[in-house]
Amino acid sequence: MRASPTVLVTGGTGFIGRHLVRQMLRNGEHVRLLCRSARKAEALFGEAPEIVTGDIASGPALAAACRGIQSVYHIAGLYEFGARHRSELWRVNVEGTRAVLSAARAAGVARVVHCSTAGILSAPGRLIHEEDLPGHPPAGCGYKISKWNAERLALEAAESGMDVVIASPTAPIGSGDERPTPTGRMILDLMRDRFPGCSRTGLNLVAVDDVATGLLAVGRSGIRGRRYILGHENLWLEEFLRRAARHIGCRAPRAWIPWPLVAAAGVAGDLAGLVTGNGDDRLCWETAYFARQVQFFDLSRNPGSIGWQAIQDLDSAIAEGVGWFRWRDSSRAEAVPASGEHCISP
Repeated sequence: MRASPTVLVTGGTGFIGRHLVRQMLRNGEHVRLLCRSARKAEALFGEAPEIVTGDIASGPALAAACRGIQSVYHIAGLYEFGARHRSELWRVNVEGTRAVLSAARAAGVARVVHCSTAGILSAPGRLIHEEDLPGHPPAGCGYKISKWNAERLALEAAESGMDVVIASPTAPIGSGDERPTPTGRMILDLMRDRFPGCSRTGLNLVAVDDVATGLLAVGRSGIRGRRYILGHENLWLEEFLRRAARHIGCRAPRAWIPWPLVAAAGVAGDLAGLVTGNGDDRLCWETAYFARQVQFFDLSRNPGSIGWQAIQDLDSAIAEGVGWFRWRDSSRAEAVPASGEHCISP
C-alpha cells in the first residue's frame, strides 16, 4: 500500500517545480501535486506522485490538496511581461498565494515554503542581500508588482505565527524551460539569430537544479519569516551571451543598443499588444525598463544559514539549456508530417 503524501507542491510541472519534484522523489518523499493537467504531471513523473487537479485560486481544490499534508512548497506562479497580462498576474500570483496560505492554515500544515523572486529586491549602488525588500512594489512591472504583494502576504502570515519561509531564486537556467523564462528566451533568440544587440544589464544566474536543492534546504533549515536568495553568478548580459554563444556555435551580438531606442520600442510593443491582443512580450515597456537594471547579489550569508550554496558550473547549466531547446525544437519538427499538415501530439 502506498504511503500517504506528506508534501504538497503547487506548480510542480513548471520549470523549477519539475526539478524540485524529481529531487523529492529521488529522496523518497511522498509527494502530492496540485496542477491543472494530470496528463502533463503523469508524463513528467509517472505514477509516483499523487495528483490533485485544480486551479491555484480554487478553495475546494486547495482544501483537498492540503488535507493530511505536513509541508507545502508553493512554486506555482505566472511569469509574464506586458500590460495585457496584469489582471491574470494578480489573480494567479497574489490571489493564488492568498488561497494557498488560507488552505494551509485551515489544514494545520506545519510549514509553507513560498517561492518568490529575487527580482523584487533592490539596493541601488551596492550588492543586494536578503533584507533588501523595498517598502513598496517595483514600479512599472506587473509581474514584479504581483510577486511583491504575494511576498507581503507570506510575510504577514509568518508575522501572525504561521510557519512560512521564503525562497527567492535569481534567474534559473537549465532544461525544461517550456514557457520559456526571460533567460531561456534570450538563449532561444540567440539560437534563432534574433538578438541584434546588447544592453547594459546586470543579472544573476543559477542552475535550476541548484534552485531545487536550495528550496529543499530552505524547507528543512529556514527560519520562519526569513528570506533566502537562491543564486550563483553575477554576470553582465554581454558576458552571458558570449558564454551562451559558445555552446550554440554562433556569434554573440556585438552592437550596443541605446536605451532610449529600447524604451521607444517597448512602448510601441505594449501599444501593439493592447490593440491586437497578441503583442510580443519580449518587447514591451517592462522588458525595456529592466534592460538597464543591474541586479547583482551578495550570497555570502546563505551557506551558514541553511547549509546550501550553488555548486553546478554555470556553463554546464547553459549547455543543458541549449541542448534542451534543441531537443524541443527537433521534437516539434518531427511532429509535422511530410505533407506539411500539422498534427497534434498526444
